[in-house]
Amino acid sequence: FEAIKSIVINENTEKTNVILGKNCETSGGEDNIEDVLCGGKIRLSPLSFYQVNRDMAEVLYEKAAEYAEPKGKTVLDLYCGAGTIGLSMAKTAKKIIGAEIVPDAVRDAKINAEINGINNAEFICADAAAAAKQLAERGEKPDVVIVDPPRKGCDEELLNTIANDFSPERIVYVS
Repeated sequence: FEAIKSIVINENTEKTNVILGKNCETSGGEDNIEDVLCGGKIRLSPLSFYQVNRDMAEVLYEKAAEYAEPKGKTVLDLYCGAGTIGLSMAKTAKKIIGAEIVPDAVRDAKINAEINGINNAEFICADAAAAAKQLAERGEKPDVVIVDPPRKGCDEELLNTIANDFSPERIVYVS
């Protein structure tokens, strides 16, 4: 089938609420897939998060940018996945900082910045609360914080860091 670009086998034998296991085996096609989102090329590995409905993702990201007002600002994108929300705002933002706990997604975010010629983005591989604390300790003061957490939402430690250490002009919560 010409439309199939990749077939990946993933096995998860752990008893957790996490859907995918840590190891992926490509049994056909490419190890990664590419898409175009908000005018940018996006590379995705199997463990990266991506909005399934890309047309609505573009509408969502445009609305997030409208609320974020990123022009000339430092934007912190927590739970950034492959970097798609932050990178969609990178052209007007002063700086994008993304944080994600999945190493493969962080690799993809860095590659996505590179293939789109985006030089004002940085990505950290860490839990959102740990990343926010690390950024606060190094003196970062994002003007805008975007959070797009998993279903469980943001924990209290993260919310305290955002409110007390960053005090951003805007918080955009995508859910």
